[in-house]
Amino acid sequence: MLSTGGKGIGAVKTGVICIVAYLVGVALSPHILPIDFVTKLQHVVTSQSESTDATIPAAPTPTSPPVALPKEKDASSRHETPPPQHKSSPEPSQLEPSYKSIVSFESDNDPFHGVGIVVHRNGEPDPCSRQEETDDTDDATALSPTSQALLHSANVLHDGKKPLDKHKKYDLDAMLTHALAVGKGDNSLLPGQGNSCGRTWKEENHYMDTAPHLKGKSYSRMIKFCDMGLDKTPIQLDHGELVAVPEIGSMPCHFHTREGLRITSLEQLAQLAREAKVPAAGECTEEEHSADGTCGDGDSTSGGRRELHLYAVQAGRVFIFAPKYVGEIFELPHVKVPRDLPVWLEVISLSPRVLDVFNFFDRDESAAIVDKATKETSETHRIKRSSTGASGYNVNSQRTSENGFDTHGTQAQAVKRRCMDVLGFDTYEESLTDGLQVLRYNKTTAYIPHLDWIDDYQKQQEHDFDSEHMGSNRFATILLYMTDLEEGDGGETVFTQGWPAGQAEEDHVQFNDALEALRESSEVESLLEPNSWEEKMVARCRSRLSIRPHSSRAVLFYSQNPDGTPDQKSMHGGCPVIHGEKWAANLWVWNAPRGGFPGSPKNQKVVERNRAAGKSPENNLQKKASFTNNQMDEGMKHAKLYFQDTFWGNLGFGDPVLNVNTYEGHQWKVKVDDKTVKTIIIDKRPAQPYII
Repeated sequence: MLSTGGKGIGAVKTGVICIVAYLVGVALSPHILPIDFVTKLQHVVTSQSESTDATIPAAPTPTSPPVALPKEKDASSRHETPPPQHKSSPEPSQLEPSYKSIVSFESDNDPFHGVGIVVHRNGEPDPCSRQEETDDTDDATALSPTSQALLHSANVLHDGKKPLDKHKKYDLDAMLTHALAVGKGDNSLLPGQGNSCGRTWKEENHYMDTAPHLKGKSYSRMIKFCDMGLDKTPIQLDHGELVAVPEIGSMPCHFHTREGLRITSLEQLAQLAREAKVPAAGECTEEEHSADGTCGDGDSTSGGRRELHLYAVQAGRVFIFAPKYVGEIFELPHVKVPRDLPVWLEVISLSPRVLDVFNFFDRDESAAIVDKATKETSETHRIKRSSTGASGYNVNSQRTSENGFDTHGTQAQAVKRRCMDVLGFDTYEESLTDGLQVLRYNKTTAYIPHLDWIDDYQKQQEHDFDSEHMGSNRFATILLYMTDLEEGDGGETVFTQGWPAGQAEEDHVQFNDALEALRESSEVESLLEPNSWEEKMVARCRSRLSIRPHSSRAVLFYSQNPDGTPDQKSMHGGCPVIHGEKWAANLWVWNAPRGGFPGSPKNQKVVERNRAAGKSPENNLQKKASFTNNQMDEGMKHAKLYFQDTFWGNLGFGDPVLNVNTYEGHQWKVKVDDKTVKTIIIDKRPAQPYII
């Protein structure tokens, strides 16, 4: 009896334990192994698409300042849009009221309703991913899927403790990168967390592979696109301001529009979404407009859905335009020029990447730049035989032009700042630009083909020019032409790796054929020696991609690819002038601070070797001057500092010290009420403090 009862009690206990274990298992199973675990895992490791079109057909050149977007899309380059999915509204967030205020959310107008996010990698015309199309809720007061994802990312950024109205552009970079590449489910903007937007370069020992907090975790390939790794990320002056991507801790991308405008705030992003709902002029006909002003053609997918295109730029890297076809137009309304003329780019060539810049500068500015160059007397800046190389003044027998530099003149400063606006910089940094180089080509003078990117593969210089990794180098050049030359006058800029725009392959003229035709014409027989490099340059200029000068023409080309590697296709030269005289100028822009400026990258071993050998630092021609008002002279209470006649900064009572990089012979003026009260000439000392 007792033994039988003991067995019965034991059976009951066993049954209770089993039931409890079952209930606990059911409760915890979603957190341990979700039902769709395998599906999600496959989704995360989806292979990225890295296919590109081998050839891109040329489009006709527009005849007027043209619409910004092409009217047709290449259907083969578009990712298939998944069927619409309905997303439910999330729980209210404490940041939601401020979010709605910042994006000007109205009861019937979430700015992101009906707008899909499309992402491009820097410099690529075809998108790498686009937001899934979803059925927006019928509740007009509800947040759109995009707003839901952005709010989620805002909540995990700084643990949601930093008010949205206190966010800087660096916070937006981290928030948007998270929403695109980290958020999951309803909190993700891109399918597969943007896996198809992964890196396009060979990876080298990425720190994230051994980061303890990421051990065993999977994350989107887009994360490694945005954060190229410690040894492939140039250190910009604002590097310390970067905000890490929440939950990952990596460096974020920064984001630009197709036209290069950097997106710096939620408010701006919302405004861009609103503008995306309004079709560009000429994008579709009046009959194609729907009731809400959208149209099914152009920049939309289906059902009137519009698209906001974002160009993701890697941390530490610079924006590069992404042309798709010759003749394509990029309107730049954010770039301001004299007389408020519209500024736009027109694509001349895809490879090399060359674009005309219309209305960049005018004839008055052109004349002023030439006039100042001819009057310059400083040894380092006056017009003299052009030099080459990364260090010192080195005359090259195959560069016969003359040049000078204008670093701080009124027109030079205006042009330099405008150039930075065109290239997608939202702030001006003097350390990213050279002085404006002014060039004079007399008859027969020329310059052999070369790269503006400075070659120091053996790392012999103190400055680190390796822009593929952490170094800085010239990444873009804007050429300014200041004289009119007719066909046959010479003086073109020739890109020796490119072919004339729109020329069919069967019409290409080979070098030997061009040289033979030149000799048969006897056109330069009395000017150039047979078999000379100048004669060969003329043949190249008449067979390859050439840009003919005319007054106030500006041309942009790139010397680097988006990953920092040199673009060998950007090889170019100055064609010999056959008739007349050619004046031009160029501005080199660097991908990170250039040599001689604080924060410029160094080859530390070379620096140590040179100091041990007693060599002085490179770039010692450049001087550092500081100007301070000691507030002892009432007459200087409202003083201002000028470089020659260019206003530099306020130097009155209470104003901060003005520190400048300058050169021997430069003239600085202190003015009060527009009258010069003190003139300072920079001397040979490396550091020069001045107190007024």
